Amino acid sequence: MHPNRLTLIALALSLAFGPSFAKEPAQPPAAVAKAAATAPAFVREMGGIEEYRLANGLQVLLFPDEAQSTTTVNITYRVGSRQEAQGEYGMAHLLEHLMFKGTPKHKDVATEFAQKGMRFNGTTTADRTNYFASFNADPATLDFALSLEADRMLNSFIAKADLDKEMTVVRNEFERGENEPFQVLSKRVQAVAYDWNAYGHATIGPKSDIENVPIEKLQAFYHLYYRPDNATLMVAGRFDKAATLKRIQALFAKLPNPKQPVPQPYTVEPAQDGERTVVVRRVGGQPALLAAYHIPAMAQQDTAPLLVLGLLMSLEPSGQLYKELVEPKLALSASLGGLGGIEPGLMRAFAVLPPDADEPAVEKKFLDLIEGRGTKPFTEEELARVRELALLSYRDQMKNPQALIQQISGLGAGDWRLLFQLMEDLPKVTLADVDRVRQAYLRPANRTLGRYLPATSVERVEIPPAPPLAQRLADLKGPPKVEQGERFDPTPEHLAERTKVQKLPSGIELSTLRKQTRGNTVDLDITLRWGERNETFKRHGTNFVGDLMPEGSAHYDKQQLADALQRLKASMNISSSDQGLTVNIDAEKDTLPEVLKIAADVLQQPLLPQAAFDRMKNAGLAGLEGSRQDLETLRREAVRGYYNTTRGVGRDSPDYIRSVDEQVDDLKATTLDDVKRFYADYVSANDVRVSAVGALPDGLDTQIEQLFGAWKKPAAAPFVRYESKATDIPAKRFDAVARDKANAQMRMQLEFPLNRKDPDYLALLLANHVFGGGGMESRISTRVRREEGLSYGVGSSLSVPRFGTQSLLVIGGSFAPQNRDKVIAVVQEQLQRMADQGITAEELARAKHDIAEGNRQSRARDSALAGALLNLSDEKETWADVARRDAAMQAVTLEQANAAWKRHVKADGFVISTVGDFKN
Repeated sequence: MHPNRLTLIALALSLAFGPSFAKEPAQPPAAVAKAAATAPAFVREMGGIEEYRLANGLQVLLFPDEAQSTTTVNITYRVGSRQEAQGEYGMAHLLEHLMFKGTPKHKDVATEFAQKGMRFNGTTTADRTNYFASFNADPATLDFALSLEADRMLNSFIAKADLDKEMTVVRNEFERGENEPFQVLSKRVQAVAYDWNAYGHATIGPKSDIENVPIEKLQAFYHLYYRPDNATLMVAGRFDKAATLKRIQALFAKLPNPKQPVPQPYTVEPAQDGERTVVVRRVGGQPALLAAYHIPAMAQQDTAPLLVLGLLMSLEPSGQLYKELVEPKLALSASLGGLGGIEPGLMRAFAVLPPDADEPAVEKKFLDLIEGRGTKPFTEEELARVRELALLSYRDQMKNPQALIQQISGLGAGDWRLLFQLMEDLPKVTLADVDRVRQAYLRPANRTLGRYLPATSVERVEIPPAPPLAQRLADLKGPPKVEQGERFDPTPEHLAERTKVQKLPSGIELSTLRKQTRGNTVDLDITLRWGERNETFKRHGTNFVGDLMPEGSAHYDKQQLADALQRLKASMNISSSDQGLTVNIDAEKDTLPEVLKIAADVLQQPLLPQAAFDRMKNAGLAGLEGSRQDLETLRREAVRGYYNTTRGVGRDSPDYIRSVDEQVDDLKATTLDDVKRFYADYVSANDVRVSAVGALPDGLDTQIEQLFGAWKKPAAAPFVRYESKATDIPAKRFDAVARDKANAQMRMQLEFPLNRKDPDYLALLLANHVFGGGGMESRISTRVRREEGLSYGVGSSLSVPRFGTQSLLVIGGSFAPQNRDKVIAVVQEQLQRMADQGITAEELARAKHDIAEGNRQSRARDSALAGALLNLSDEKETWADVARRDAAMQAVTLEQANAAWKRHVKADGFVISTVGDFKN
């Protein structure tokens, strides 16, 4: 219902990509010893973040928050694809992968992370590469994370044998991107927009460079750019600041830098001298337009007005692109956004068109809107709205130190304070500023689109340089701090102490968990349930009920609703299905009561407008038509008939799998009257559960009872739970053909009877974690990805219901089409190994630890806790039952885990389906 404010920060990220250099000798021992003896120098504090600098140049950012029960360690290197040269494109990203291959001290980084229950990853952009790990707060784990980063900064293997295996994994990642039409279009526009600057090259690089880059160039790149004076180490969450800083000094201060300074790219992109166009033709997808305009680097003063311009054009429902293209159904979606990076970047506008669009007419209107020809002027009311929305998104970031650390890492624009500079600049933006930057940069001569048009005169747009960072940031004051949260460890015992369950007079069940949160936030969920699924699934348009509610109510139109939620620092999302409706609210303690009044108005008096229904219906039909050549659609179409026949179900059954044609027919047959009748027949507070977690306001129970207690429909059919039963599905093989797709997919599915209350459930969960559910350290990921290099992503998932018996074990992965038989053979080899040998005691212990750590991390998130309270209410359980399950999982023996696998998983019982361009 409300746009995700956190995504607005992502507009500060830009795409960019350049030269490698030879390794230089290290600093002499005397210099290293002198640096290690010098204590970290305090530089500044801003927004609760403290900056320090080691003598060797390492920048350290600390953001402690005792209210968090987890810790995040992030190290960012100021090197990305813009430091690459011809023949080396994609090298920074390849190096990111190889940094997980170990050092002499840490020979298996992924396994060590997994053994400690850490969630980890790395990312690469044009401007930077970062590595991060999050874990339940623990001094020993923090010490490991810091020690590992200090070690692999200088001592990673970067070995030829690892490159040979990982190259094929990265190549498969590249191929997956080539399957997405819009990604391909974006890369082509990016390449055409730049003549010389490395930002014109996609971070992942071309296939040829991925396959052929010499290991010696990767090693030289690593030794030159991975160094203390080119890195920022960040620690956020719960940790002892003094001890952590002391440990950082001990580990990192002794690390030397090469004698050669960090090279800085010096190529300046000349002004574009006329419209540029590019056309991409691919199978599948939907027609789209993408226009890119050169804009200044993020440090330049026009960044804030450009951000505001993007929001003014894009927000729903007030944005000009939305009003003029989406609402009249000329486009399915449209937006404008993007800012510069360390160097001048691109602002991009896109529009996705319906299949029957008048493309030339829509393109003209699209460009006229972006470039301000014949458009309505923006108003002060609109300006105030978007400025406030942007500032609220930053406030949301300040409530979550770990998310803010990741955002600062992703900024990659030269200095972490630029994020706060943007916060200070936004309230100062005027309509004159917005009009000025629109006229300066969003001009035809500065545009890259999809077609070449000759011009009668040459027009050039000069991009102003950014001032020196010291000058730009000299007067920066920093953002205001938000309310502190309490230290709270989310063990079942502590959660039980805080949880309160009430049965309100109307029958509403309210579950609350009160705790002081950062920023006084509250997560509240409402679920409504009704009917028997054998009847409700036959009704058309059940999902439209929730989708249409944000379009307005008796007292709010769509814009007023969005404005009210923004004013209240809140968001509200509504979704519905044929047997229920869910509302997710994120607010603050002092605004939640008013947000609940809005929710009651929206739920009980929705407008359900015809125009919005038509727009959503058309978008749904276009999405279905555009998906016909998608890999998953083709694979699903190949197997659906077999499953329907084997299960003995037809279109009158909820278990029937519909074809794309049938989905299209059903959607075409759906009318707004269907939606309104369904709402009138079922949607009410007859069966309601509410959960709330956080800094709860007093009197919440009374308010919920007043708002929802009397909202009854006595004639509505009561909720009856639908429980799916397992069917014996004989093994079979299906191979679907997709044309013009660089990537292929596989799904192996086994169906069997099991319920979460069965004693085998926890044992099977642990066995599957070892087999394929435990991420990169699982057996099939180790064999298929890490050892054979056949896939970027492969794994297994175990689905066991709380009610019913239809359990599924699904193995899936992506790969190059020519590797299909190899991937299947390796997976089947691992299935046979599980059948013959089972898992080991060491693997079982690691699985127990990893799942337990994951549970702890999940319970540290308030939104997850709100969902967990609803589940406990639904199952008539308490946190004591959760504690018993946790203990039962730890008590599972090796014999029980292996026996459960053998009982339920038959290596030769899977239905195997693949899809890809297998013609070669």
